[in-house]
Amino acid sequence: MTVTEIMNDKSLKRLEKRNFLVEAIINREFNFSIISEACKSLHEKNISLLLEAIEEVSRSKEFELEADYLDLAEKYILSSDNSCKREASRIVGNLANKFPTKLDNAITALLQNTKNDGTVIRWASAYALSRIIIIPQYAESPLFEQISDLCIKENESGVKNQYIKALKKAEKIR
Repeated sequence: MTVTEIMNDKSLKRLEKRNFLVEAIINREFNFSIISEACKSLHEKNISLLLEAIEEVSRSKEFELEADYLDLAEKYILSSDNSCKREASRIVGNLANKFPTKLDNAITALLQNTKNDGTVIRWASAYALSRIIIIPQYAESPLFEQISDLCIKENESGVKNQYIKALKKAEKIR
């Protein structure tokens, strides 16, 4: 089955589709070019499902995604679809320590999403930024102060706690 066939299969529930995609990525049935090409023709609702599968794979300790997946996620951080924003941000957070030199554009987009009205979007941005700030080059950068300011201004405890934990870790690195 192709990515598009999986997405269009009405007999499969969303979770089943995600599981198919996760397995296909891990088994290398779907490489990055296949996924990237599929994104060009998919509706954002289906792209969010694909990003959800990539996010699950990006958390895996046994399987490593290449930097192209970070670039793909970066494209969707500022998507009009909140699910795409959430999953893209989480992918960036999961891959940040593997590709620390490729994060500048993602950081800019993530900082933009910290002002979003939606708690889920702010949490996902905090998740990614919290993983970025504990990378030494960022712990010692102006990003540390930006995240400190965000933490002070954030009212939602779940989002704030992401920042607090990361800032404590980053402080030890500084």
